[in-house]
Amino acid sequence: MHVTPALRTDLPRIHEMICALSAFHGDEATVTMERLEDVLFTSGLSTAFVAREGDALIGYAGLNFTTEIHSGRKRIDIHHLFIEENHRAKGVGRALITTAKELGRAQGAKGVTIGTAPNNETAQAAYRAMGLKEITDAGPRFWIAVD
Repeated sequence: MHVTPALRTDLPRIHEMICALSAFHGDEATVTMERLEDVLFTSGLSTAFVAREGDALIGYAGLNFTTEIHSGRKRIDIHHLFIEENHRAKGVGRALITTAKELGRAQGAKGVTIGTAPNNETAQAAYRAMGLKEITDAGPRFWIAVD
C-alpha cells in the first residue's frame, strides 16, 4: 500500500468513496464530478491524497486548508477520511493521516485536525490509538443556510 496525491483520473473512484462516506453518515453526496475537480484541483482550498494497493484505490483523505486568524498560521483539516471496509484496521488511515501531517509540516501549518460523527466510536478509538489529541474545549459550532 502506498499514498500519493490524487490525480484527476482518480476522480470517479474518489466520488464513489464520497458517496459511500455520505451514505454511512445518513447523508447524500450531491457534489458533481465537475465541482469535485474544481474543489480538489483548481481552487487551491482543498486537495486529496489516495491510498493505493497495486492499481486499486482503497482509501482517500480530503484536506481543507484554512488559517487561524488569531495566530496567522495555516491549519489543515482532514474533512473526509474513507477506507474501504476490507482494508480498515490495516494502517491505511494512519498512512493517510501521516501524509496530511507531513504536508502540514512542509507548509508551516500549526497542525492538522480531523473530526468524527459523535456516534462513530470506532473512528474515535482509532484516532486515540494513533495518539491524536482529542479537542474537548472547542465548544459548540453552529450553522446557518445562506440560500
